Amino acid sequence: DSVVTLDRELALLRDYISLQELRFGERISFEMDCDSRCAACELPKFTLQPIVENAIKHGIEDVAEDTTIYIKAEQKGTDCVIEVTDSGKGMTPEQVDKLKEKINGKLQADNTSGNGHGIGLKNVQDRITIAFGNAYGLAIASKEGCYTKVSMHLPQTYGTKQIQGREVRS
Repeated sequence: DSVVTLDRELALLRDYISLQELRFGERISFEMDCDSRCAACELPKFTLQPIVENAIKHGIEDVAEDTTIYIKAEQKGTDCVIEVTDSGKGMTPEQVDKLKEKINGKLQADNTSGNGHGIGLKNVQDRITIAFGNAYGLAIASKEGCYTKVSMHLPQTYGTKQIQGREVRS
């Protein structure tokens, strides 16, 4: 299946996190706080891993001190919001604006510089909007020297419904 429940996605993510803990030892810690009401929320498979991978690669890999990646899921109204926050180097407001433009397709996300900035998040954004419509997707917040937070806004789906003119199971 290309769509999985949040519970299943978190199980897949835990495997990835275990590998990263072996790689980085105690330099990186992971914390999760997931509202049980979001457990059945559906999302495209392997949506969280690229976000966590970005947090490691761009946010904390080069930071010498201990850092944390915090994953939180909570129900907000009829939707589920999943946040991945790293306590890494953060970004300037200009970098955040540029990344938002790439994610939303207003600026080309490419790998010509070899750093891949924006490609993974653009792919995640596209997969979410294809599955659930333009009302859902990613948001970015960051403070240079402090943190970066990627928030994923998803529908808390129950049963089948019409999204962008097609029937989707939930």
